[in-house]
Amino acid sequence: MVGRTPKNTVQDWIEAAQRTLVDEGIAGLKVDRLANRLGVTRGGFYHNFKDRDEFFDQIIAHWEATCRFLPEEAPPPKPGDAVEWLDRMIARLIESDGYDYHFDLAVREWARADKRAEWAVERADRERLEVLQRFFEAIGYDDEHAAIRARVFYYHQIGYYAIGVRQSIPERRKNAQLYIDILCGEEALSAARAAAKARKPKAA
Repeated sequence: MVGRTPKNTVQDWIEAAQRTLVDEGIAGLKVDRLANRLGVTRGGFYHNFKDRDEFFDQIIAHWEATCRFLPEEAPPPKPGDAVEWLDRMIARLIESDGYDYHFDLAVREWARADKRAEWAVERADRERLEVLQRFFEAIGYDDEHAAIRARVFYYHQIGYYAIGVRQSIPERRKNAQLYIDILCGEEALSAARAAAKARKPKAA
């Protein structure tokens, strides 16, 4: 038939792969299995992808583009602005707004057996740690302390997901400030919050 439109798009296949990777791991990313999940023949796969290598590359690119641990914007250099950036980041993590930790952990598990996934995870971790270090520098830590604080904060958060801590969103909100004070340093945060409060105009 001339001009026939394929039933499933590239994005359909990538999203199916994401769900399967989370549910079954890399062993589930078989063409036939994904085709069955989408209700199409394996020919639909090769309409959208040259081979499994291209498919895997696109899954990783999708993970890098969509599974964002940090806000898109960098932390501002002023302490008051930086701590407000932190608050936005914590809210996003609690609400899973822009960061799907199930997908993140699935790609990390994949990275144990696949170099392309391993390199992608290394890139993401390096980027996330560099941004977190800039946050800690903004609230007053020197380079060395900021780098260590960034690692402690990040490793704690990834570990929280990896060991499967189960808490409701209200519980996480309730405990968030104490965690933040411990991980970031109560004194530095208090000074940054005071700076943020001081620059806000007072109500008439």
